[in-house]
Amino acid sequence: MSFWSFLTGGATDAIADVAKEWIQTDKESAEAKAVMVKAIDPNGKMRRDLSKFASTAYGFYLIATTILVFMHAYGIGDPVASKESMEAMTALFLPITTAWSAMVTASFGVNAANTIKQK
Repeated sequence: MSFWSFLTGGATDAIADVAKEWIQTDKESAEAKAVMVKAIDPNGKMRRDLSKFASTAYGFYLIATTILVFMHAYGIGDPVASKESMEAMTALFLPITTAWSAMVTASFGVNAANTIKQK
């Protein structure tokens, strides 16, 4: 085997063989993980409860922010504290909305995947 063939074909084949060994998933291990997940949350109740809690918490955040905006707009309470609170709630909008949408989307995605599998 020459030096050039090692660099082109031999090294590539060796790397591919190593990658196949590392990437291969043991079928029994994968099935055991699936059974474990099914045992933890057999009918999806935990997932639904988490989505419900996330939606309730997000709703509370939106209501609190709305009340704060109206208090600031109509000059109710301390204007300096109202402005600082409103800035804090505004800064939290993107992270909270992203977290809520990720949780709810994941839950709906699992529901959709389960529905497709049953058909």
